[in-house]
Amino acid sequence: MNTTKITLLAGAAVVIAGGLYFAMRVNTPASTADGRGTIGVMPSPTRELNPFNNVASIPATVDPSTIRFEKLKMVSLASKTQVITNAQDCKERQFRDADGSGCETVKVLERVKAVEANYSYIGPQWSTAEGEIIAPTRQTFAVYFHPEELPATKLADKLNREQAESLFAVSTSRPMVQEKVVDRQHSRYCEGNYVDGNWIQKDSGCKDQVQYETRTVPSEYWAVNVEVRHPASTK
Repeated sequence: MNTTKITLLAGAAVVIAGGLYFAMRVNTPASTADGRGTIGVMPSPTRELNPFNNVASIPATVDPSTIRFEKLKMVSLASKTQVITNAQDCKERQFRDADGSGCETVKVLERVKAVEANYSYIGPQWSTAEGEIIAPTRQTFAVYFHPEELPATKLADKLNREQAESLFAVSTSRPMVQEKVVDRQHSRYCEGNYVDGNWIQKDSGCKDQVQYETRTVPSEYWAVNVEVRHPASTK
């Protein structure tokens, strides 16, 4: 290639590059904000909550006689919330949090005063994967009441444990629930054997025919109901 052709090609390249630069300048927004738009916060409708719950659930393997009162205190609970979705957080965390929960936060809009009654119970014994037995330990739960339900004079005083416990009556029940299970009597399974730890069917074209039934069984949890013995008048 001679010197004249090289010069012409170089000149053409300069012209093309200049044209591209001009086009980019013309089509580029005046500011970065104009180009991307406003990345803001998207609030959801507000949610009204009822934080006053006097029923708790504990495992059915627990001995209800181990339930005991611990302490009483005044707390502040959320009564109205709103889920806030931050678009920028969603963009940054979309690869880290598959469910998208990382870009949502809960904003508390209103709070109410409540009386918190704390109880404990001896949890069930369990073992680790290595077969180590873990001794049962005390676990806790809490229930909540309107301040108006309890005598104001008693709450104002520093009650000892026995006095505070006497304000409440505790009862337990194990509700019946519906459970979907395999109907073994009417189900049909393909024949086969385990080979090197894998299940091998005799007939590769066979398909299991599994039938289900719904039955009523005791719940896996105790319902612990805590009631105020002598509720104060709200009039």
